[in-house]
Amino acid sequence: MVTCSVLCATSPSPSLASEVNNKIIEIWPSGAPGAENWSGREETTTETLPAGKVILKRNVSTPTLTVFPAATEKRNNTSMLVLPGGAFGALAWDVEGTEIAQWLSERGITAFLLKYRVKSWPVSAGDNVPMSLDDLIKILEPGRKIAVADATQAIKVIRENSDTLEIDRNKVGMIGFSAGAVTTMGVLLESPRKNQPDFAAPIYGMTMISGTPAKDAPPIFIVAAQDDSTIPVQSSIEIFELWNDINRPSALHIYETGGHGFGMRPQGMPIDSWPQEFESWLRSQGLI
Repeated sequence: MVTCSVLCATSPSPSLASEVNNKIIEIWPSGAPGAENWSGREETTTETLPAGKVILKRNVSTPTLTVFPAATEKRNNTSMLVLPGGAFGALAWDVEGTEIAQWLSERGITAFLLKYRVKSWPVSAGDNVPMSLDDLIKILEPGRKIAVADATQAIKVIRENSDTLEIDRNKVGMIGFSAGAVTTMGVLLESPRKNQPDFAAPIYGMTMISGTPAKDAPPIFIVAAQDDSTIPVQSSIEIFELWNDINRPSALHIYETGGHGFGMRPQGMPIDSWPQEFESWLRSQGLI
């Protein structure tokens, strides 16, 4: 059973206006397992990051899906789960969330924006603490596991309610950015195949675990910038190689400049063309 409500707001900011009156689905109606002792209220702030002003959500203990219905004239019953990044300590809600969901909606894809559980770990989004990548992975592992659990449950809920949501249960995709891409890879490598997406797009992401994709792993679309100083571009190459080694469809797009955390916002750099490449790929897969 899907539990829905309406997102209410007073004088919403323009970047959140598209969310007003969108349905909200609680993916764990009986409460998210493992978050029983989390305390503190959810916080929403605006900060200036390389991509510009970004809305961040912190201390999320109740994971939900915000539904962005497909544009009626282009509706094709395809859907995508959208996972923002934020180092598992925050969610980059607009640049890697609402803006992506709206882009998908405009192309006939029903988007489900996942507000997965995040809290302040020893290192979180915005921190500038020098350490090795291996050390950072160890610190963020608890948050990663929780995010993977929420994303897996979200896919399950979407498929179980596909008729009500008016989508094709066999055309459910997932797109994640940074920590959201790490979560996407976790679902693809750890979750039961029946709870994995039918196609996926890890954007400037990486794998934080070792694993082998299923023999029938879904097709994936990978994006990264060579000058990304947060997650090495080699991580995206490694994802491609995992799929290539088992001869599963994968598309890898590496751009010379673009950095990290750009979402779909124009940067005046080569990376700006990736949404058009993604749209072409979706069309080639028969998804739009």
